Amino acid sequence: SLFELDTLARRLRTYVDRSETLKPEAARLLEEALVRGEFARGDSSRITGLPERTARRVLDEVITAGLLASTTPKGAVSLRFPAEALEIIFPRLFSET
Repeated sequence: SLFELDTLARRLRTYVDRSETLKPEAARLLEEALVRGEFARGDSSRITGLPERTARRVLDEVITAGLLASTTPKGAVSLRFPAEALEIIFPRLFSET
């Protein structure tokens, strides 16, 4: 229950909204990874609705932020939770100080 998985998509969107570097379309990529488990890098344009080059840039930004990653340089990407995002993505895991 501490993970509150039923509202995880909303918290991922909140993280993107608060980010100074991520574009709003990044939330769509994160939600796709949450629902499907992983997706091919080439699907980023379809998922975001952006032109291919722009979608690749958004995907690269999300990967650089540590929210998506893959085991190979060209492999499918899946969701990750970098330490700096945990307070927003999983707020109940941290007690308020």
